[in-house]
Amino acid sequence: MVDALVEIHRVLAPGGTLVDARPDSRVRAYAALRNPRGFKRFGVVNTSRLEMANDHASDNAIASAVREGLFKRGRRGRFWHLVPFSSLGELRDYLREHPRFVHRADWIVDSATRKRHSTDQFVIRRAVRYELLQAVRSPRD
Repeated sequence: MVDALVEIHRVLAPGGTLVDARPDSRVRAYAALRNPRGFKRFGVVNTSRLEMANDHASDNAIASAVREGLFKRGRRGRFWHLVPFSSLGELRDYLREHPRFVHRADWIVDSATRKRHSTDQFVIRRAVRYELLQAVRSPRD
């Protein structure tokens, strides 16, 4: 990823902005029942070990690019991204095939409650963090 950041810096005009936005594996994702008043947590969805390692490598690459003076850090924050499902079964199918998450949620409600709501709408609520990185004029310019 460091090579990609060097290339991005090369094509950005000085002062140009790179938006780094990616899932935040430091914050747990949740399987939640969607209802008219919001969301009710049904389970925790953990990030796979491989994706945790990839996220850590990405963090290190950004830090390295900033240390090397390619970018200056700007505004940063976090927002929630919703992945909607028409049923609990659809959510489970998604988890079985998605490489970012472990393949099963850690349920915090009992099986009877899950069965009662199995045809209701669910979401996975996951945190996405973002940071604005401003390209700094390179010493060669």
